[in-house]
Amino acid sequence: MRRLSCACLLFVTTQLQAAHPLITEDTGTQGLGGWQLEVFGEDGKARGTGAPLERQEAVLSYGIAETADVQLGLPWIRHAGGRGTGDVSLDLKLRFLVRGPLSLGLKPGITLPTGDEGKGLGAGRVGWGSLLILSYDLESWAFHAHAGYKRNRNSLGEREFLEHLSGAITAQAAPGVKVVVDFASTTSANRSESRAERYLVFGAIWSVRKDLDLDLGLKVGSGAAALDEALLLGMTVRW
Repeated sequence: MRRLSCACLLFVTTQLQAAHPLITEDTGTQGLGGWQLEVFGEDGKARGTGAPLERQEAVLSYGIAETADVQLGLPWIRHAGGRGTGDVSLDLKLRFLVRGPLSLGLKPGITLPTGDEGKGLGAGRVGWGSLLILSYDLESWAFHAHAGYKRNRNSLGEREFLEHLSGAITAQAAPGVKVVVDFASTTSANRSESRAERYLVFGAIWSVRKDLDLDLGLKVGSGAAALDEALLLGMTVRW
């Protein structure tokens, strides 16, 4: 069960700060002095056992420049082995190239061992990694992709060198409403598992106002994924 919960935690760290319910990151930033708060939750079942796997997350972003954000993420996790806060994440997101609708970004970050590793809520050590991000954004649709690496330092005997690939398409379905499809693949943290953790997400984002988004989605796991399927709900506020 500890390996299962830690695999779920790994997925949390790779997903942080993407426009929920997407897993894939985009190159968008808040602008100098801009704030954003994302609050979202996931209610799912563990693959093979059907045990509940739940998490909630709060992610606060602040624009330190027009093209750069700092982001702080705090997860809360519940699974069969325990419940409580997970490992806090701290990231820097930088957009460094714009050519018309095409843009590139970089997001390095660290995870701090604030979760209880004895309950499977944290890795027990500081970890770090980075994402290289590509966005191609038009008015009616957009494509986003990222490739990432994580040094998963831990006290739990997990694999320490992890790779992540992800891609998503968003399309304007109606005024203020986007539909999204996302696919992600991550190296399993379980040393005995050769398959990747794979997730497919279908969802929608409703921009109620310029500064308020609501979203929902369905996430389905395959390969070595910890989750079988999960319902996703979220809210984003900007000021």
